[in-house]
Amino acid sequence: MLAKDVMQRQVYTVLIDTPIKDIAALMLRHNISGLPVVNDFNTVLGVVSEFDLMRKEIRPNEPNLWQICLFGVTNDRKIQEYEDALRKCMAKTAEDIMTSPAITVDEMDDLETVGNLMFEKKIKRVFVTRRGSLVGVISRSAFTKLLLDGTNI
Repeated sequence: MLAKDVMQRQVYTVLIDTPIKDIAALMLRHNISGLPVVNDFNTVLGVVSEFDLMRKEIRPNEPNLWQICLFGVTNDRKIQEYEDALRKCMAKTAEDIMTSPAITVDEMDDLETVGNLMFEKKIKRVFVTRRGSLVGVISRSAFTKLLLDGTNI
């Protein structure tokens, strides 16, 4: 079974200059937990998730002086995580808050590969592309539906 066989074809998208409040409204209106950020050619640039929007409302814990002295030089990851959280907290548009790059798969990828990717990356959705353009989305619920249908991957 291929990605194109189970993907949802109706995908709501936002552009990089979409205001965050519009993104939140779109997500709530359509009961979805993440939206791809695309350009004019429908290429996926990133994703805005509920988790990203939560960061907008919850200020990141600032590293204290001891953490910076002890770990700042040897643990750039912690500083990078703080900078990323701070950027999202101050965000105004999709470009400011999105997680990039978004995880994409080709429509001809087999579903087992897609599922393994989702497990490995610990993500809720992957965006499906054809020749680089967005054509669908596969969420975790697609795998639950396969289980109920009795379909083997």
